[in-house]
Amino acid sequence: MRLALGAASLVLCLLSSLAQAQTDSLDQFHRQLGKLPTQHVVHYLKSNLDGSVRQVQSLYFAGPLQLEVLKVENDGRYLGLVEARLDPQTLTESWMRSYNRLEQGVQPLQMALNSDPGQRRLVAAVAKAKLPVQVSHLPAHIYNFDLAGLNATLPLLKQPRADFQVGIVDPDFEFLRQRFKPDGGEQLGGLVDKGVATFKYLGDETLDDVAVHRYEVGGPAFAGKLGTLWVNAQDRLIQRIEHPVPDNPTWTSFRLDRMASRPMTRAEWKAFKVATIRRAQDLRERP
Repeated sequence: MRLALGAASLVLCLLSSLAQAQTDSLDQFHRQLGKLPTQHVVHYLKSNLDGSVRQVQSLYFAGPLQLEVLKVENDGRYLGLVEARLDPQTLTESWMRSYNRLEQGVQPLQMALNSDPGQRRLVAAVAKAKLPVQVSHLPAHIYNFDLAGLNATLPLLKQPRADFQVGIVDPDFEFLRQRFKPDGGEQLGGLVDKGVATFKYLGDETLDDVAVHRYEVGGPAFAGKLGTLWVNAQDRLIQRIEHPVPDNPTWTSFRLDRMASRPMTRAEWKAFKVATIRRAQDLRERP
């Protein structure tokens, strides 16, 4: 009986610790979704810190907390597309679909992510496997999504000239390379909660003739390594981010530079995607 009571006490302690570990900084963000960009595209250049391994990303804000990102590599020859929606309650990516090989005239689903509204549990489906993760801090964003989810919520910061925090979730690429089983059910460890990322406000400055807010990016999510985020002071979207921690094994570090932006209707965005795919197909057919 004493053993049973002891085990029960241990379980209660563990549950209590888990509950205490669940934190949030949602009060740093307001919910006036009308402030978010809608039917607007921002073009970015992703690379390593030294400018190598370049990828052009076109981030389309289809609506409040609704994103599409068209990714173009190798001078336009290889294309990928990610669609995502953020939960208005948690300001966290709760629905995602990732596609590749668009240049081949197909659009195979690479990854699907889902979460129930208001919940901290995310589940990524890859092949026939499911990769669940319990998020410890809200809002949370997927680093491998190039912080596009964070980008979508930055205009909601109540105090843009102040420190803020978000949670970070990311695939464990070593797990996926060595232990992932495409046919095997639910697998823990493929999608990982990395903890809190801290953004320390450093001041206002000018970056490439653009007024920006500058932040130091660190915290447990990045194992103490520091980077820098510059946020456009006018539209409150990412102008540049630099970090020594890569978000994909193809890169050795992470840099995202804003190149251009403009309003774009849904019809224009669809036409832009079609034209990009046709160009990629033409490039592949050339000798």
